[in-house]
Amino acid sequence: MATLSELSREIAQVVAALAPSVVRVEARPGRPATGIIWADNLVLTADHVIEDDDAILVSGPPTTVKASVLGRDRATDLALLKTEGLRGTPAPRGRSQDVRLGQIVLALGGYVGDQQVTLGIVSGSSGEFRSWRGGQVNSLIQTSAELLPGFSGGPLVDAQGRVIGINSWNYGRGVSLAMPVETAEKVAESLRTYGRVRRAYLGVGAQPIRLSEALAGQLGQEGGLLVVTVETDGPAHKAGLLQGDTIVTVDGDPLFGRLDALFARLRGLDVDSVHKFEVVRGGELKQVAVTLGEVPGS
Repeated sequence: MATLSELSREIAQVVAALAPSVVRVEARPGRPATGIIWADNLVLTADHVIEDDDAILVSGPPTTVKASVLGRDRATDLALLKTEGLRGTPAPRGRSQDVRLGQIVLALGGYVGDQQVTLGIVSGSSGEFRSWRGGQVNSLIQTSAELLPGFSGGPLVDAQGRVIGINSWNYGRGVSLAMPVETAEKVAESLRTYGRVRRAYLGVGAQPIRLSEALAGQLGQEGGLLVVTVETDGPAHKAGLLQGDTIVTVDGDPLFGRLDALFARLRGLDVDSVHKFEVVRGGELKQVAVTLGEVPGS
């Protein structure tokens, strides 16, 4: 077992190795935040810290440069900045799926020469989460690593110095929560390509209902989602979903008659992708292939 001095030395080495990838973001008067170098001239940070779109400064090794917003997403509280000439080492990334309850994590804020760090453990997962700004995500990493002022947009890292999440005060007041790195990667790529996050859209209104005993036994679930409205010329309408259909599975995955399960499933799917919706129509099971659209105004 490592001694305390060995553990202390290893933590200091992790912080030192990651320091060149962490930057300071100044985009609101008197309240700097943190970002991480995502790629050459690209910095990922928290969306809520960007108040002055036209007066953004990013400080990192070895200088301070101007930056502009390449894209921002209110729902996940992430923003991607394009800098003018900032070179640095992109932060190494891990996998939040490998995170285990009780493992040591570090939260970093600031930048080289003005950096802070806190130590904690993974204390849980938030499950589905709705932020005070109206965004909704499937899960967040909860830790005991304190988020100090200015830590929003900074990395949550594992003991190997790999980014496993993006910290933000937005996710929970008084609770340290981080967006999993896989979600951040998907959002950052969409912001880089489109300047926004494209979210999958089905175009129906539905409500939970109980299935007949025969269907419940056949499907192994007691409930389904009754389609009560179908938006004209929406993805569902074009695919042939009908008012009165009962949705029971998406790509073979049961929804158990839960609207939140349908919404969570859609959040993980891509615009223009095709998926099989199994429905009950006239007492019979049918499959409808739906090409998902994009949420209007997303």
